[in-house]
Amino acid sequence: MKKITLLVVVVFAMIIVAACEASAPAVTEVPVSQPVATEPAIQPAATEPVAGTNSTEVEVTLGDNTIDSSLTTFQVGVPYTFIITNKGNHAHNFNIAQPISVAGSLDSALQNALLAVPKDQLGGGAQVTVQYTFPDSTAAAQLEFSCLIQRHYNDGMKLAITVTK
Repeated sequence: MKKITLLVVVVFAMIIVAACEASAPAVTEVPVSQPVATEPAIQPAATEPVAGTNSTEVEVTLGDNTIDSSLTTFQVGVPYTFIITNKGNHAHNFNIAQPISVAGSLDSALQNALLAVPKDQLGGGAQVTVQYTFPDSTAAAQLEFSCLIQRHYNDGMKLAITVTK
């Protein structure tokens, strides 16, 4: 009798475990937006352009170790639509930030970037369109377009820009 009771308890426990596993929600992998040691991820301050918005288009081309832009002088209060194309083979990020020499470190430049598009959006061949308006506080500040991945930045992926009132 004890063996039958034990067998019933074990079978009942297995049924409960199987039922719990079947009703468990599926896990969906979500990209992590927390800082990573080699390249902290910044929440993009950019948004998709709104239809009918009057803005100036800026073509930005990322290559492996280069950044080119159709404009390098900007005005505060003017909306700009940045069309960022990665023509390189490697993923890059795109930032409008102080140079590392002014910010103090790569991490500081990333954390204080005015605009940041993470590398998971800018793989080789990718194109991203974002809109940004420079605030008054950026007039005459030392700023640059950059890929703030350590080796890319050190290899020259930066372009000085000027912001005026």
